Amino acid sequence: MPLVPDWVDEQYLEPTDGIFHALAFDAGRCKTLKDITVHIWTGPIPEGSFYELQSGVLVESPAFMFLHAASILDFTNLIAFGDELCGLYSFDAREKRGFRKRKYPLITTIGLQNYLLTAKNCRSTKRAMRALHYVVDNSASPMETFDEMTMCLPYRLGGYGFSRMNMNEEIELTARAARIAKRNTCRLDMGYKDLFLDIEHHGKLDHSSDEEKESDFARVSGLKEMGFEVVELTKAQVGDLFAYEIIIQRIAKEKLHKRLQKSALGATAERLALRKALFSWNRSSGRIR
Repeated sequence: MPLVPDWVDEQYLEPTDGIFHALAFDAGRCKTLKDITVHIWTGPIPEGSFYELQSGVLVESPAFMFLHAASILDFTNLIAFGDELCGLYSFDAREKRGFRKRKYPLITTIGLQNYLLTAKNCRSTKRAMRALHYVVDNSASPMETFDEMTMCLPYRLGGYGFSRMNMNEEIELTARAARIAKRNTCRLDMGYKDLFLDIEHHGKLDHSSDEEKESDFARVSGLKEMGFEVVELTKAQVGDLFAYEIIIQRIAKEKLHKRLQKSALGATAERLALRKALFSWNRSSGRIR
């Protein structure tokens, strides 16, 4: 069994809600215990499904967690869970924002794909593969995941059908832009580098100090010097479907040159279901029961 990689934050393995999740392979030999939720797995176990913490102590690998989740979660939340595994954040109820940053993703979309290709005989693989089609790398917060999913999922899943965005992509600044931004490179929150569009979600706790605010202002100014349009979203805007959609329509028309289907705009059943699922997922800190 492979050991846990050095870059995995051990805190990620700690339960933040007091509930431990255990995996069992024989339902007949399980019993109910306080503060332990037992999940039953009856299919084959693909290679790379576990990491060994120490002799005889195993934990699910991120890839197996995604496959396992495919048999538990609804489709929308499965995509959101994949974004977290492949992202730069972890839900953590102990944090004021409900999540914490991490330097590296637990796995990449390519890593998930390679694993699932070895799991062809597992009952949830096809569903996991379908969800993986919409998972992105390097989302840095739950609300970035929310914005990317609502913008980029197809109409039938409640989205607006935008092409896949690059998340937190690093770009090299020109000399003039670097002078303004006080750095040589910076990251686009989400958007399209080739279209010079950066979309950013600003939460109340994103910049807790004047120094952080000044640094972010300089970064945005540097991007604008490079010719980027920076679209800034707030929680209030995202929470108001119709205000959010005005911004979506402008991005689609002016930047993507995309004509949105009128029949797929507004409070469609699919869109309301998607927003409800994602808001609920974020409020529950992505807990799998």
